[in-house]
Amino acid sequence: MSPYRRIFAAICVVAPLIYIYWWRFTTPDTLGGFRGLSAREDVFNKTLGFSKIFVINLPSRTDRRDAMALAGAASNLTFTWIDGVSGGQVPDRVVSLGTEGRSSGAKGSWRSHMNALQAVVRDNLQSALIMEDDIDWDIRIKSQLQAFASASRIWLRQLKSDKHQNELLDLVPPSLIRKRNAAAAVFWDSEKNTIQLNSVTGFDSKAHQIVYGDDWDVLWLGHCGADFPSERSSISPLRVAIQDDVTVPAPKHLKPHPFALQDKLGEVYPPHTRVVHASSGNVCSLAYAVSHQGARKLLSEFDAHYDTQWDLMLQKWCEGKYASKNTLRPNFEEKSDRKLRETSPVCLTVQPPLFSHYYAKGGSSNIQGQGGGYAKGTGSPYIRLSVRENLKRLIAGALESEMVDQLPDDGKTIWK
Repeated sequence: MSPYRRIFAAICVVAPLIYIYWWRFTTPDTLGGFRGLSAREDVFNKTLGFSKIFVINLPSRTDRRDAMALAGAASNLTFTWIDGVSGGQVPDRVVSLGTEGRSSGAKGSWRSHMNALQAVVRDNLQSALIMEDDIDWDIRIKSQLQAFASASRIWLRQLKSDKHQNELLDLVPPSLIRKRNAAAAVFWDSEKNTIQLNSVTGFDSKAHQIVYGDDWDVLWLGHCGADFPSERSSISPLRVAIQDDVTVPAPKHLKPHPFALQDKLGEVYPPHTRVVHASSGNVCSLAYAVSHQGARKLLSEFDAHYDTQWDLMLQKWCEGKYASKNTLRPNFEEKSDRKLRETSPVCLTVQPPLFSHYYAKGGSSNIQGQGGGYAKGTGSPYIRLSVRENLKRLIAGALESEMVDQLPDDGKTIWK
């Protein structure tokens, strides 16, 4: 073969490969990333798109560690363990406020979460998901987080655009996008004051350091109750609603424990709707992500400051109540809400939560049980295809269609 033919043959082989490589790494995918580092590839990795997943576990609770490790392995997740601290290990002199009347378990929990935040800063992590060791999640957690990532980026982008007052965003989850084959368009429904988005919702040519978006402090993904921000509060009222999410239980199942009221989510939105919004009234720090900047802010505020249960401290911090006391001067009071939001933390949450407390038979919290410790029943509120309840099936390699739905639409609630 002549040299010219060899060169021509080489070009014919290499050129298509170059084109495929260029197309993969420069074409936006449907979730707003680039195909070389797409949202799907990030969220579907072993740390759910975060730098690490930390699990807080008291060394004495080997039963919980074993169960959590098995659930993580079944979900193809990698955990980094943080040794929990008991209240007796925290001398009163290391905290700035008196702890009289505070439970020992709550004080130990606070110190344990501080140690997890220290690990984020010490290891210079971009982000981390911090989880407690008695939680559960859906076997479809990665698909759920894929939709949440799109919603969080939209929320953060809208917050920056300053065009979000009283707006409601409806996001179709990826699983339904494929089924509906929706047209790529965004339109405004003035009658409902709603922006409805379809498959191009996540189209975002901007590269994000973290798949969940930029400039957030906390993503509160696991809790046992949250409120929608009041229009009178300084927190953004913006919401992103993910409609027709089959992983969301029917409204009758939306309550964290038997003595709680039904979540307002089921009254305000159609069944099977998940809503992403600013954190407000959240309780239980079951699972939350922090960015590097968020971890630094939390440590600077709370590393030597303990005044109540950690989840209530985090709640108040996310609502800007500590910031308003420490950083806002009197002459700021006449400024607009925008100025207050710029000085407040950026915390997002989701209803219903993606991680929930797991009520094992005979199990209880090391701090305080739900409903004052009188909650009866086993299972996980808000979680349909529970990893814990389907663990044997997962290990045996059963299909998703063979999993048990612990919260079917026509079934009983888990509470007795």
